[in-house]
Order: sequence, then structure tokens, then C-alpha cells
Amino acid sequence: MKPFAIVQDVDHALWNSFVAEHPKGCIFHTPYMVEVFRATRRHEPLSLIALDAKGEILALLVAVRVQTLPDPLGSISSRSIWYAEPICREDAMGIEALTALIRLHDKKMRHQALFTEIRPIWNNGVERSALERCGYTYMEYLNFVTDLSQPADQLWNNMIKSVRADIRRSKKRGLQIKEMTSPEGVDLLYHFCSLSYDRSKVPLADISLFYAALDILQPHDMLKIFVAYYEDKPIAADVMLVYKQMVFAWYGGLERIKAAFPVECLTWHEIEWGHQNGYTHYDFGGAGWPDEPYGVRDFKAKFRGELVNYGRYRKVFAPRKLALATRAYELRQSIMERYRAARSAQVSST
Repeated sequence: MKPFAIVQDVDHALWNSFVAEHPKGCIFHTPYMVEVFRATRRHEPLSLIALDAKGEILALLVAVRVQTLPDPLGSISSRSIWYAEPICREDAMGIEALTALIRLHDKKMRHQALFTEIRPIWNNGVERSALERCGYTYMEYLNFVTDLSQPADQLWNNMIKSVRADIRRSKKRGLQIKEMTSPEGVDLLYHFCSLSYDRSKVPLADISLFYAALDILQPHDMLKIFVAYYEDKPIAADVMLVYKQMVFAWYGGLERIKAAFPVECLTWHEIEWGHQNGYTHYDFGGAGWPDEPYGVRDFKAKFRGELVNYGRYRKVFAPRKLALATRAYELRQSIMERYRAARSAQVSST
């Protein structure tokens, strides 16, 4: 008989306390984010919690089954994403309990998702041994993290000279950053995210994700939306998640304007805001695979945060289906690219 029990929900005060006290506990482990994902179209969260004989939490993981196509294509268009590494008590029983949670997750997801991907927020720890024991492969993946405890002038001077100049120039031309943590802010954010994700040919989560985040996180002061205005018109927007000591850059998008640099201004505003409000880390939200060119990484590097390699973990449940889905996705992207090119040519000729 195992010295622990596995459940999918516990008293939220106990749950929140465990996450708040764990050194790797982050917003993605909280019951609040589980509620956000549960309210999001084609997102299905799965929380698994191991309790010892006293009812104390030993280990916890939060996964989200993300489905990109409607049923009956769900089984070939779904993946299980953990937006942070699982956490556990850092002793033999904690690791054993976490291993059991991972195996149960895999049993549940084996026929519901093509693969699982885990996106760590922190450096590798005891959770790595549990994941590798369950057949997960570790892969290198980069990110930037800025230490917000530095003096404000040092944070400013850390950025490369051209970024500082772009920010000054934009402000002189009247660009302003306004907080709009509101339904109107969500609408603007989603509009600009749609523009950027469309250019990048990457699928964007349904707008219900952002409305749910506003409804559930904002009352707890865990969410901030900032919008950049130029010539009295909105041209870009970002949303941050804030929890414990971390500011996490979540989503953002922009309309390209030659005379302004809204992303530079928004990023600096968020760094400055985090510093002024007592946060210690600004997480840039990922910087790509180290062996692949990535323009977003080049941009984020300009802010001179610490380049870290916390990696990612992956386990494939259905290799053949994944290969088929990948080819179908690439074909769809090719068709969409041709459609956009034809549309653009048609607009240009009129």
C-alpha cells in the first residue's frame, strides 16, 4: 500500500499554501490558473496532487490538454502542456509521489494527446529524476530572466544603447503606455496578438483564455495588461502574470508602425513596473531552441537579462500520429501562406 493518496483537488487554502511556500511554486501551479484553463475553449486542465497520511501535499502537477482542431480530430490535434515543471517535497517520498503522479498523467493522456511538453520556469532539480524515470526526454531550451532587484538606473543602462535610444525617441514622439486591465484591454490585446501570431503563422489561444484570466486573476492582482498608444491610437499590447516575486511576460502583439517602437517601450515599462512594485524577477517567457535561429531571442537579448537554459521535457505517446499531424500542420501553414500572398497581391492591385 502506497504511503500517499492521489487526488485531483484539495482545499484551495492548502493548495495555495503549498505553492506559495515551495521555492519553485509559480502561478501556473495555482488553482486560479486551473480555473482559467478550465474556462478556456479547447483547453482541459488536469491537476494531480499526492497527499501523505496527514493530508499534507507531497507533490503536485498541473497539465493542460490543448486541442487545436474540433472533434472528431481532437485525438490527432491535442497535446498536454505543463506550463511549469511539477513540484514536490524534496525528499525520497516526495520524489516517489511525483513519479506516481507523472505515471498517472501519462496513463490518462496516452490516448488523448499526441505528446506531453513540460516548460520549466526554474533550473533542474529533483523533479528531473522523476521525469526521466517515467521516460521523459530533456532538451535544451533558452530563456532570459532579468534581476529586478538591481537599481533602476542599472536596469536602464543594462539595455543596449540602441534600445534606450528607441525608447527615448518613441516617448518624444508621444508614445504612451497605459494600464488597461479591463475587458477593453483584453479586446485590444487579442487584436494585436492576432496580428502578430498571424504574421508568425502560429496558432493563438481562443480569446476566452484572456477573458477568463481577467475574471479570475485580476481580483487577486495577478494580471496586468498594458497598451501602447501612438498619436492617440492603440498600436500594441502586452499581458503579464504576476505572482510571488515573479513578473511573467505572457502574451503580446503589435501593429507595425515605422515611427514608433512599442514593444521596446512596453518591455521596459514592465521591467520598470516590476522593479517599482518590489518584484525580483522578470521572466521573458522563452527564447527558443539554442541550435535554431530565432528573431525573438535576438530582440529579447537587447535587454541584457541573464541567458538561462532551463530546458524542456517531452514524451511522445503516438509517434506515427504526431508525424501525420506535423505534416498536416505544415501543409495547412503552406496553404494559408499562399492565401495571404494572393490576398495581399489582390489588395495591392486595387
